Amino acid sequence: MKVLAFGAHPDDLEIGMGGTIARYAARGHEVLMVVATVPNRKENRVPEAEEAAAILGADLVVMDIVPDELVFSRQLVRQFDQVFNGYAPDVVYTHSNNDSHQDHAAVTNAVIATTRKNDCSVYMYEQTIPGGIAPNQFHGQYYVDISDCIAQKLDSIMAHRTQLDTYGPWWLEGIKGRAMYHGFKINVKYAEVFEVIKDIAIW
Repeated sequence: MKVLAFGAHPDDLEIGMGGTIARYAARGHEVLMVVATVPNRKENRVPEAEEAAAILGADLVVMDIVPDELVFSRQLVRQFDQVFNGYAPDVVYTHSNNDSHQDHAAVTNAVIATTRKNDCSVYMYEQTIPGGIAPNQFHGQYYVDISDCIAQKLDSIMAHRTQLDTYGPWWLEGIKGRAMYHGFKINVKYAEVFEVIKDIAIW
């Protein structure tokens, strides 16, 4: 199976679904992490993203779109089309379309526009931590047990040292706590949850 995961910035994917990425990779599936833009400290954050992807067992592409040009547009959809056409994924993940960050919303709108032409499943992960207050609720329906992969998830986040310096240890505890909360809901230790856009069975 080929899995394509989109994040607007370095560290978004690790926070939102790092455990799920690691689980796919551990089971022999091909995972490509795509980062749309690097808003600052590119000389540090790109190597951090590369290290984090290696920890999770995934490949990484940094599209390096200019931050001010990361807006939902025909041009952005064409850029995403190129990624899809070159990879032909079976499963796609992206930000929540209710995420309050404008870059996250632009990425997801472009993913939804691109996948209207594809026979792949599409799921959205929760708003990243830290994140602003969103006016609409995230409707998590699809849970993934990441108990065996929580260490990889946390290690991949710690690879983003610039962000750990910015937000402090409580940032990591918040991410771990949310995974524990979701795990409790399905009677496992740690889990990640996704909202379904479309779910296509692969037999």
